[in-house]
Amino acid sequence: MEKLPISNENGSILAIAMFCLLILSIFGTFALNTSDYELNIAGNQQRWEKNFNTSEGGTTLEGSHVGYAGVNGLYIWFTIVDPEDHNLVLFPTTAIDYDPSPSQNDMPDPAFLPLLDPDPNTGKATWPQPDVPDNWPRQNLVGDINDNDYDYAYLVTYLYPDAAPKGTDATKFSSYKFRINGQRQVIIEMGGIKVGVKNPL
Repeated sequence: MEKLPISNENGSILAIAMFCLLILSIFGTFALNTSDYELNIAGNQQRWEKNFNTSEGGTTLEGSHVGYAGVNGLYIWFTIVDPEDHNLVLFPTTAIDYDPSPSQNDMPDPAFLPLLDPDPNTGKATWPQPDVPDNWPRQNLVGDINDNDYDYAYLVTYLYPDAAPKGTDATKFSSYKFRINGQRQVIIEMGGIKVGVKNPL
């Protein structure tokens, strides 16, 4: 009589099940890690968009102040005394306007506050370097000094006068060109002109 080979498969289902669980666990861990990465990417994108929008909004807001003294002298520091003084960086004239809420800033505190008293030799005040955004004046987009969510730094530069646009009397009017930067991690730069009475100097 021929003997049949032993074919005892007791426990094979358990081994297969354990192997399947191992594979599923690996896939589950990979899926969780992917979700974490996607959440981080979405959070970073949201923060970047907020910073970008704040920079852009601040740039637009400061641009609207150029040539506008406002009520009771508000924004008077954007006044151009001598239009022939080209590439002139414009800053607030008081420390409180330079950084209205230093204790509530969610940006780095300005490393340099302007010297408000003019130098007796030159007659000019000492201002921060325009190429260092950390030294730029601070402002809040929503105008709330108790809210540090929308702080931004800005820089306004008067460039030079140019020919008046078509439709205006070129003998009486001129266009004055400006560059405005807004910064909150992202730097936005825009340019613009203001049309005004021609410089009599």
